[in-house]
Amino acid sequence: MLDNTPLGFLYAGIALYTLGFGVAVFMALRGKEHDRPVFYTLIIAGFLAQSTGLYLRGLETHSLPVGNAFELVQALAWVAVFLNLILRATLRLKLLGLFAAGLAAVLGIASLFLPGAHAQAAGVAESGNPWIEFHVALAVFSYGVFGLLAVTAIMYLLQRHGLQMKRNRGIFRLLPSLAELDALNRQLLLVGAWALSVAVGLGVLDWFQQPGGVSVAKLVVTILVWVGYLIAAWLRWRGRLVARAYAWSCVALFLFAILSLWPVEAGHHAPASSPTPTSATSNNSISKSNG
Repeated sequence: MLDNTPLGFLYAGIALYTLGFGVAVFMALRGKEHDRPVFYTLIIAGFLAQSTGLYLRGLETHSLPVGNAFELVQALAWVAVFLNLILRATLRLKLLGLFAAGLAAVLGIASLFLPGAHAQAAGVAESGNPWIEFHVALAVFSYGVFGLLAVTAIMYLLQRHGLQMKRNRGIFRLLPSLAELDALNRQLLLVGAWALSVAVGLGVLDWFQQPGGVSVAKLVVTILVWVGYLIAAWLRWRGRLVARAYAWSCVALFLFAILSLWPVEAGHHAPASSPTPTSATSNNSISKSNG
C-alpha cells in the first residue's frame, strides 16, 4: 500500500498514468474514442500525485528535484503531461492525450529502474544564483517539449502509414490530420529549440566562470543534443527535412537526448554521486553536493 511519502505519490502517479493509457489504448484498438471524463480524471489525478511527489522531494533538498536520473525522468514526464493538458485546452487534437499518457507511463516505469529511484531525494543543490536555477528549469522544460514532439511525430508516422495502407479503422480513424500534426510539430520544435538555446547559453556563461566544473564528455554530449535540434529546425525551415524523415528525426533526437542524460554523469562521478542532466550545466549548478 502506498504511503504519503514523496516516493509514494510518485509511484501513484506512474500507476494512474499507466492505467489511463491502458484504458485509452483498449478503446482505441476497438475503433472507439476513449471515455474522456474517465481518462482525464485518471491523468489529472496522476499529474496531481506526481506534482505532489516532486514538490515534496524538492522540499527535502530546498531545490529543484532533478538531482538524479530518477528525478529527472519524472520531471520530464511531468512537463510532457502538463504541456498536453495545455494543448488539449487550445488545440483539442484527438488522441494527443492518449499518446502523452503513454509517454508519461513509459518514462515513469523506466524511471523505477534508474539510480536513485528508491533513495532519498537528491535535488539540485542551492546555487544561490537564480539564473542557474532558471537554467536548470529551462533545460528540463525543453526536454519535456522534445518528448511531446517525439509523441506527435509518432502520431504523424502512424497516420501517414494508415493513409498509405488505406486503413481508416481503429486507431487510424481517430488520429488527427497530417496537416494538424505537422503544424504542431513545427511549433513544438521551435519552442523546445529556443528554450534549450537559452538554457545552454546560461550554462556556458557559468562554465566560463568556473571552467573545471563540468566534464568534457558531458559538455560535448550536451552540445550535440542542442546542435542536433538546431540543425533539424534549420532543415525544416528550409524545407529540406519534411514529412516522414522529419518525424523520424524528432524521434531519434529525443531518444539520443534521453539516453545521454545519465551515462555520462555515471562515468564521471564517484559511486555515491547522483546522475544529473547533461544540459550544459556545471557541478555547481546541478549538484554541488557531489563535490
